[in-house]
Amino acid sequence: MTEDQSARFWELMRAGYAHVKKSELQEAYSAFERARRIAVREPGLADKAASNKSMVLLEMGQFARASRGLREIILRSRDDETICGAAYNLSISLRRQNRHQKATFYARLAVEKARAIKDQNWIARCHNLYGNLHLAQSRFLSALREYRKALAVRVKEKTPNHFAIGILKDNIGYCLLLIGRYEEGIAEIHEAARHARKVGNRRCLCECQHDLAFGLMQLRMLREAERHGQRALKLAEELGTPEIVRNCYYILGEINHLKGNDARRDHYFYKLQEMHPNMPFLRDFLCKFDVSKIIALRQPQ
Repeated sequence: MTEDQSARFWELMRAGYAHVKKSELQEAYSAFERARRIAVREPGLADKAASNKSMVLLEMGQFARASRGLREIILRSRDDETICGAAYNLSISLRRQNRHQKATFYARLAVEKARAIKDQNWIARCHNLYGNLHLAQSRFLSALREYRKALAVRVKEKTPNHFAIGILKDNIGYCLLLIGRYEEGIAEIHEAARHARKVGNRRCLCECQHDLAFGLMQLRMLREAERHGQRALKLAEELGTPEIVRNCYYILGEINHLKGNDARRDHYFYKLQEMHPNMPFLRDFLCKFDVSKIIALRQPQ
């Protein structure tokens, strides 16, 4: 690779990261793909770009597609940081496909490589990864410990990483909501939203609004909960995240059920039912049973 090509490669990689932080996923994917093409004759660099493409696909919700090629990168790479990134992304992909045992195997590999390169950024990310694995299996206190370990690493960084801190504080807050510590959780989520706004992380802001709606609903602060739920729904539709759209339909339907507004309740519950055509009695079930305290509504970042 020529000097000009090398400079262009790293320029595209930086651009890709910047797009990810602003939830501009198509632009991020394009930047990493162009970087990969430039580095096609440099396997080590090409693998870094390919792993970053996988990261974007995970953000897009394309979990199976995101895993393609990652095992091959892990097997052929001699660079610990590249292996760490590929294992990290593969663990996320497998977790989102409910393959928790294999996800844990690759999470351990990511941790091993993060410690080998003594990279605090990757160590923090791996603690968050473990937290997400625990949360997906309803081990809420274990998840909370891992999120707090990750945050402890982040707050020691010389330059505040508002992007990462926002995600971690939202994860901590959401975990607190799930164990019934609503006021404490809501306070953490407000802090998370403040960090997310500083860097324009719209995905994190969307999840903060979603989580605030959920927590405030549990406290029966219904007017405020509905306002946050509507904001979350609008952002989720703009970002193209059907998982959060679905969750917002449920939360907004439940809020209006609690308010006694049957027309608005049915509007949201029927919207939710349209997303689950194989469950024709979903609306009737949700009108009879409050399931909000026994299900984890979303998958954390």
